[in-house]
Amino acid sequence: MFATVFGAFRVLSFLVAGLAFALCTPAHAVEFKTITINVGYGAGGGYDQTSRLIARHLGQFLPGNPNIVVQNVPGGGSLKLVKMMVGSEPADGSVLASIGEAMAYAPILDPKNANFDPLALQWIGSLIDDPAYCMTTKSSGIDTMEKFLRSDFLIGASGRSSSTYIYPALVKNGLKAKFNIVTGFEGTADIQLAMQRGEIAGLCGVSSYVLTVNRDTINIIGTFGEGTIASGEKLESFSEKIKDPTIRQAVSLIESSLHFHHPLVVPPGTPGETVDALRKAYLEMARDPEFLADANRMGETKVKVTSGEEISRIIAQHLKSDPVVFEAARDLIE
Repeated sequence: MFATVFGAFRVLSFLVAGLAFALCTPAHAVEFKTITINVGYGAGGGYDQTSRLIARHLGQFLPGNPNIVVQNVPGGGSLKLVKMMVGSEPADGSVLASIGEAMAYAPILDPKNANFDPLALQWIGSLIDDPAYCMTTKSSGIDTMEKFLRSDFLIGASGRSSSTYIYPALVKNGLKAKFNIVTGFEGTADIQLAMQRGEIAGLCGVSSYVLTVNRDTINIIGTFGEGTIASGEKLESFSEKIKDPTIRQAVSLIESSLHFHHPLVVPPGTPGETVDALRKAYLEMARDPEFLADANRMGETKVKVTSGEEISRIIAQHLKSDPVVFEAARDLIE
């Protein structure tokens, strides 16, 4: 009898100890295999370069240490890719998307084409919190703000929902500039090539990475958003030239996306533990010395992370703006 009771007690003790060990031992709720980062622009531009930088490092911070591959899915300033992410891509963490930050407000600015909820996307994070710039080729002779606003020339852009269209449109409509915008490019690399060939004279809505690549051949005309160029050069702000208070609010809404250049997202419905693992790994990656050394090779771009939670908060805040501000924003980028 005693032996039976003692044996049962030992079995019970073993089960309790095992349960306690399981509860106290950290376990990964999700483990990643191969991950694909789809880039909403063509090869060679800033989004492509940033995505390949992330692909080289992110896997080591994720459970399972997955391999990460990059593929380009250009179209509509990344609107094509966003529609894929909300419609057909698997919501299991195996596919991430590098999209234009302007996609956060595309349903407001282009409601006919962008019929998705930006807060349904799961925002993982952004590496760049940076002003945006307008630039021209030195050969164009357009080297001052006055010439930029008063000259007749062409600016290149990808889709109408992209930053490369939205920001020159903001200048054209908000400050009555004379230039015209040509769309249809796959990304900034294609636009820059057209500038080199003399087919167009300018480009707007780009971060400091693009400035570094072309510094000897371009004029930097002015900025959007907060902050200064890494070299400390003093530049005029386009938005500060706009005086109407409602239009200024509309500009502020548009410029708020500059706090999360080149964001990564996963589809709606991705499990919370998967999103949390990706966000945690992203922040750990961004603090890693090897990653930062690799990022520094991209030139003037400095890593300044915006977390996925903060991106969602910024978007949610601006989606509460007065409908009059939304209307003004749509008028600005016509």
